[in-house]
Amino acid sequence: PRYARTKVERIRDLIMHRLRDTMFSSDEVRNLYQEFYGEPIPLTTVATYLSRLVDRGFMRRSFSSGRWRYCIAEAAPSVPAD
Repeated sequence: PRYARTKVERIRDLIMHRLRDTMFSSDEVRNLYQEFYGEPIPLTTVATYLSRLVDRGFMRRSFSSGRWRYCIAEAAPSVPAD
């Protein structure tokens, strides 16, 4: 995943490799991104990319405890980042 070019590709790869079998929040993705890539990313950017991945059928989301939670969709399609 370190060689992904765009931020959305990096986020998609982190989800595939680190969060595959779990529910997660945009905050968790942002923290993982910053830890793994060593660069800041705004929470709004992460939320936008997660929303796009949901729209493309790669992930599902549900509202729980006051925030959106995400997970990889069952039989997620191979999704081009853009």
